[in-house]
Amino acid sequence: MQNKKHLLIIFSILAIVLMFSGICYAYQTVIIRFHDDREWVKVYNQTRGNEHIVQFVPPGQNYRNWTESYIFHSYKINNFRGNAYTFMASLTRKLEQKNNTSHYVTIKKSNNDAISTRCIASNDFIKSQCDIFRVTMGQEAIISIQYINKNTSNFKSNYNKYLDSVSEANPYYSYFRYDRIMSKGTSFEL
Repeated sequence: MQNKKHLLIIFSILAIVLMFSGICYAYQTVIIRFHDDREWVKVYNQTRGNEHIVQFVPPGQNYRNWTESYIFHSYKINNFRGNAYTFMASLTRKLEQKNNTSHYVTIKKSNNDAISTRCIASNDFIKSQCDIFRVTMGQEAIISIQYINKNTSNFKSNYNKYLDSVSEANPYYSYFRYDRIMSKGTSFEL
């Protein structure tokens, strides 16, 4: 009789653990190292439906008035069929429709990670600027990372530094919310 009571207690504890682990949420973070001496400021952090947007700019600038910006979009994977490159091609095609003075050049292409870049001249919709555009697959979301610089000569002279920041940005996934926060200045939750 005593053994049945112990088995019932063990089974009950196991059932409770399994029940709570089923409703436990996992968290995804992006960790980025900005390759310059500035502390970039988060000026926009918004969720709209299945899309989450986070924007960083240099100190003293804001989300409407900036010269350089890192913009992160995450899209929940739910029913997505495709890969990083096809998703990036779809997004860059839309940007090229707004300003077709130059097309994106793909510098990395795989199912899990893709990077393109371009510099454009001004038109009626978008002023002259250069950008690096990356799409990477995360555990929970497809993540796009875009670095934009409205000073094209600065972009070209520091291209490798910006490319390193974008290409080294890393999605990190954990079931423990605070397990992954390494630096509030360089990581953010999606």
